[in-house]
Amino acid sequence: MKTAFKRTLLASLVVPFALGAQSASAVMITDWGYEVNSSFSDWTDTGGDGAVTASDSDRKLSWGISDPQSSVSITDVNEPSGLITNGGYVMGGTFTHTNNTLPASGTALASFDLTSTLTLTPFDPAGGSLPPTSRTFESFFNETLNNGNCVSASVSNCDDIFTIDNIGDLGLVETDDGFEFASPSFTIDDYTYTVYLELAGLAYLGAETCAEAGASAGCIGLLTEEGQVNNFDTRFRITATEVPEPGTLALLGLGLAGLGLSRRKKAAKA
Repeated sequence: MKTAFKRTLLASLVVPFALGAQSASAVMITDWGYEVNSSFSDWTDTGGDGAVTASDSDRKLSWGISDPQSSVSITDVNEPSGLITNGGYVMGGTFTHTNNTLPASGTALASFDLTSTLTLTPFDPAGGSLPPTSRTFESFFNETLNNGNCVSASVSNCDDIFTIDNIGDLGLVETDDGFEFASPSFTIDDYTYTVYLELAGLAYLGAETCAEAGASAGCIGLLTEEGQVNNFDTRFRITATEVPEPGTLALLGLGLAGLGLSRRKKAAKA
């Protein structure tokens, strides 16, 4: 009778404490505001007449000694809400290559770093902005000669080629539209969040294309048509998983310890 009473008492104590720990859990952030700022840096050129010039606070690089020039640019995004936890993608900006026919004597873009910086602000429930996080893509560019001697994958005369050099450092996963890169996770209260950035249009390039770009076989990149404005969208999403509270784990340990003690007492009586 005393043993049954003790068990009932233990249950009456542990269950309310466990329920109290659950009700004290922090609320998951379900909606975020987001700001994406991107810029080019450390660009190099092929040599020759002219130079690669930056404008619009380093969000655009232009080159070529003829008019119009060729260029690459990136747009920024700033939204007060709309990034839903465990929801779909939101737009993170557009990478644009304006690919014009240029004289062979002029210099062209050869390589560049593109750094994308994301700042998240909790919208529901509201909170202060998080520290910005950045990802840098180290890219190489091949301004191909428009002489008809194109790689077989080329659509125009001739497609220019982009490749990403530090792909192994980015933790990529192939998606239906391109490749997705996971940023380092962060924890707020009881939830761990991870942001995934997708670059649409990226693909594994064939051996001939990689060799033409001076990259190793199996490289990843994209081709851009000559005489066209080529747009490639970036987008991202955020996921969350709940982290067990230390108090809940402690209560679980207490319950298991009590169960073990009860079993040992039964064994001793036997």
